[in-house]
Amino acid sequence: MKHIATMIAIALIFPVSTLASRLEQNLESRWLGAWVVTTVETQSDCNGSFTSNRVNGRLVSSRGGHRFEKGELARVERVDAKRSRVDLLLSLSEPVLRSYNDGPFTLYEEVTCRIELEVEIPRAMVKAKDASSIDRTLAPLLERFSTLEQAEQSRRFNDRRRDDYPDDYERTLAEHAAWKAEQQNALVRSRIDEALQVTEEITARVSSDAPYLSGFSRGVEAARGIDLGQCSQLLAVNLNPPKRQVIRASDAKSEVSPRVARGYEDGKRLVIGLEMIRGLPECYVPVPGQPHRRR
Repeated sequence: MKHIATMIAIALIFPVSTLASRLEQNLESRWLGAWVVTTVETQSDCNGSFTSNRVNGRLVSSRGGHRFEKGELARVERVDAKRSRVDLLLSLSEPVLRSYNDGPFTLYEEVTCRIELEVEIPRAMVKAKDASSIDRTLAPLLERFSTLEQAEQSRRFNDRRRDDYPDDYERTLAEHAAWKAEQQNALVRSRIDEALQVTEEITARVSSDAPYLSGFSRGVEAARGIDLGQCSQLLAVNLNPPKRQVIRASDAKSEVSPRVARGYEDGKRLVIGLEMIRGLPECYVPVPGQPHRRR
């Protein structure tokens, strides 16, 4: 009996999934890749993902950060048929200009806005594979066209265009580039100074006792296996580990004596510090508008 019940359940479920698949194919043939002009207000976060816009009748609810008036021009990127809903994923054709701060500068970037229209439809339409009736449900929300040129000729198209950049924005970009370069160079200088200080301190306290030298040599070998070939890696090095940290030799399975641990840490930090002193000068960048001088 259990086996029969399972077979019946599979038989009932399979046609439903097939219906949904066929309906989705029919809807895709009509909507996927089409150009549309919206006839309702929509919202988007304009962050690269599709922002949910729930639609019931002509009422649209969303928490997107940017509101768009009726008449937006968009392209249908995907169609999903659910049990009592059809989702149309749209990319608006015209970007928006979004501001952001970097240090003392206000900068701008063009971002594409995406919308997911989640349209409630009667479940009976899905069961009946009634793509034509679903089309009629979607018609009050979207005016559909085969080409971009046709959509742009629609009287409903609001002709929105991206906001202009500020008049002096080229100068702002130049000043920002110079500031970024100066910030990079200041960071490089500070890391070189830090490496010089650390290596001087270690050199001054190198001990000749056997436990210390044993740990020191192992630390040197451990440091040689660290890849510091890129500026990003050199600048990310922390030469000052937290105090009271339990230090273990790299090849030890248990805690080692304090003298071995100190030697290991000094050997490792000395090699890394010297590598920073050698490699970091290559990380200086030219400051726009100023001659590039090796520091």
